[in-house]
Amino acid sequence: MVTLSQLRAWHPDELAAAGTAVAASNRTFGDTMNATGSHFVGVLSSWQGTAAEAAESRCATEQDAARRIATAVTAQADALTNAAASIGPARLTALAVADEAIASGFAVADDGRVTAPPFASGNPFADLLIQAQLGEQAKVLEIRLTSALAMVGELDARAGAALDAATAQLGDTFEARVGSLGTDPLPEPVPGVSAADNKEYWDSLTEEQRRRIIDEHPDWVGNRDGIPAAVRHEANVNRFDDERARLEAERDRLQANLDENRFGGTFTNDDAALWYTEQKLRDLDEIERIVADNPDGRLMLLDLQSGERGMAAFAVGDPDTADHISVTTPGLNTNIDDSFADMVEEAEYLQIEAEEQLERVGRDETVASIAWLGYEPPQTTGPGALDLVRGGLDVAQTDRATAGAAKLAGFYDGLDVASTQPDPHITALGHSYGSLTTGLALQDPGPGQPVDDAVFYGSPGINADDESDLGLAEGHGYVMEADGDRFVPEVGKTHRFGPDPSTADFEQLSVNAGTSPDGVARDGVHSHSEYTRLGDNEKDLRMSGYNMAVIVAGLPEKVVR
Repeated sequence: MVTLSQLRAWHPDELAAAGTAVAASNRTFGDTMNATGSHFVGVLSSWQGTAAEAAESRCATEQDAARRIATAVTAQADALTNAAASIGPARLTALAVADEAIASGFAVADDGRVTAPPFASGNPFADLLIQAQLGEQAKVLEIRLTSALAMVGELDARAGAALDAATAQLGDTFEARVGSLGTDPLPEPVPGVSAADNKEYWDSLTEEQRRRIIDEHPDWVGNRDGIPAAVRHEANVNRFDDERARLEAERDRLQANLDENRFGGTFTNDDAALWYTEQKLRDLDEIERIVADNPDGRLMLLDLQSGERGMAAFAVGDPDTADHISVTTPGLNTNIDDSFADMVEEAEYLQIEAEEQLERVGRDETVASIAWLGYEPPQTTGPGALDLVRGGLDVAQTDRATAGAAKLAGFYDGLDVASTQPDPHITALGHSYGSLTTGLALQDPGPGQPVDDAVFYGSPGINADDESDLGLAEGHGYVMEADGDRFVPEVGKTHRFGPDPSTADFEQLSVNAGTSPDGVARDGVHSHSEYTRLGDNEKDLRMSGYNMAVIVAGLPEKVVR
């Protein structure tokens, strides 16, 4: 814990001055590099040929290194300035409490303990009463002072961690720069571009560059739409060790903060952050098991950094070569640790059924089925006492669906451009709140979406009246809702997310028990979670699963209505 003598020796204003000086030097560095770059652009206007191209590439590399250095130094300057801004006032608060206690005659220890002065008036009864009052005042002052010291200590630890991280970032930048000397620089992908641009980037690389990127910079391509699925898989698997080390370090840091703070997480979010970090470690365990159990699958997304929860996408089959591709987007309470293995298993059921249906009609075509959890659906569990309420509120809002829709739309585009098929048949499947995410993704404002068919089941609404709102041809949007499913579809009747899908102008499919056209007796759906599960015989898909399979296979004439 921070002591009073340490506080009195601190000078946070010196931190602020240092931050200002570092920022000023960094601006000078940036201005110089910008001027150099502008000058070089002028030179290139009259310089052509191989040497000019090599010089342009080298200049781009140096400019990129300069930007990275400037970014790291900016983080250092910000860490210093923020430390002064947070620690300074907290320091003054703690010292003010200590000085108040001393001025009132109390003894104040360096660690914040406060002792009442002895009182003696000659009247034993009065002395006892007043001494008790002074003792109570001492307790109050001690609580105030130790709390203030703890807060300063917490802020100091945060500032130190931020400065350490910024310094490490700068060190990593220099190390990467020095380590790359003597080797050809690797061109980085441009962030925020389309899936088609990402494909063009990958196609422009040599085989050696591709190998180095997968081995040295797997984070560049693992989650990038438009990159081949096999490449994304290998890159994401290569990230396992680094992700685990990062999460374990963060877990240990948060646990140390809580252990050193006598108030635990009362005045910070460290306890919640620790809960989510430990959850992501369990998510990584689950992903590693799924990859081990499905050696022919493709891990097309692994994101354990950008959100509270982990996100992933896993393909059964090869989306790059498949004639037919399905993408299933789940809803409420779906997360990696609890649900993703089941999603992958159900994707396998769907792929097998779809290929069997194709074989029955003599079509030698392949299917890839993808479990996509690339967003954070509403959750009713978490580290807080109000997470149940929070999840209930989230499922009645569009925020999470809207955020996920943009990612899902890009994922669809990536499947289309990475495919080796001239025009792969893509089916979007959306369950529960995930159907809203799917519907919004199909309405993404980008150029025409590549999805051919869409099935929405157990849906609260998809913000659409008919197929034309979703960029689908007439008759290619399907809805399934079981009579016994009242978990989320009841929201649809409120029209909160557009027309009720079960009564809107879409193709309504059967989820009742019966015999499908292939002669198989199939169970019906009775609850919100049964649509994609096997029937009671643990062998055949239910009628809902059959209907999805024939749509995925491009056999809409085989559906049961």
